[in-house]
Amino acid sequence: MARVLAISSHVVRGHVGLAATVPALQWLGHEVWALPTVLLASRPGLGPLVRHEVPAPDFCAMLAGLEADGCWASLDAVLTGYFPSPQAVQAAAQAIGRIKHARPNVLVVVDPILGDAGRLYVAEATAAAIRDHLLPLASMVTPNRFELEWLTNAKPHAADDVARAARQLGPPTVVVTSAWETQQSVATLLVCGSGCVEHATPRRRDIANGAGDLFAGLLLGRLLRHQTPAAALEATLSDLDRVLVASKGRPVLQLSALSGSKP
Repeated sequence: MARVLAISSHVVRGHVGLAATVPALQWLGHEVWALPTVLLASRPGLGPLVRHEVPAPDFCAMLAGLEADGCWASLDAVLTGYFPSPQAVQAAAQAIGRIKHARPNVLVVVDPILGDAGRLYVAEATAAAIRDHLLPLASMVTPNRFELEWLTNAKPHAADDVARAARQLGPPTVVVTSAWETQQSVATLLVCGSGCVEHATPRRRDIANGAGDLFAGLLLGRLLRHQTPAAALEATLSDLDRVLVASKGRPVLQLSALSGSKP
């Protein structure tokens, strides 16, 4: 069992943000300390948008309270996801810096939740803060194709171009989701050192939000079980596809599909 500090959004109804990553990590046997950056009544697109941003001073106070408890040295990993403001990003980055001082081997996974389908859905200042303050601290980063392009200011076309852009990000391990797509499949690219591993999985349609958050939680959970990045990615994509198949046409992701097999 590993201990993970997970920082992201939380929704009451639907499996998005922490409501996806926490169950994934727990299914894989890990202890999770979940710290929300924003609270939503339902996932985007499901019901009225009722949203409460955790004020930056309160967010900082929560981090300070954990640090004062002396628990940073017991962490094995930190996972970051959605941030509503550059102030929250900077507070998280400062805390992660202190965590790395207390626990030099801590695994830091940054899921840079910036946007998709050609547009940002966070403020540009928030996206820039993630690029400038969190990416330099990351052991692994998991952008989608649009996020990779925004973070690197590049427009890769061929697979080699995507891998080259991924290496520009800086962290030693990069996993690009939706690296390229066809009508039938979606490719995920793992770039680690000088090597690349590509996996194509069936393209699933009519799926509720949250697949990216679930992916990040499953991948980190597998890595914390001492699997190699390539083996962790293969198992994660299999787990994820099982959930997506069960979730077709449903209003929320069906995480119960995970329970049908052993982690």
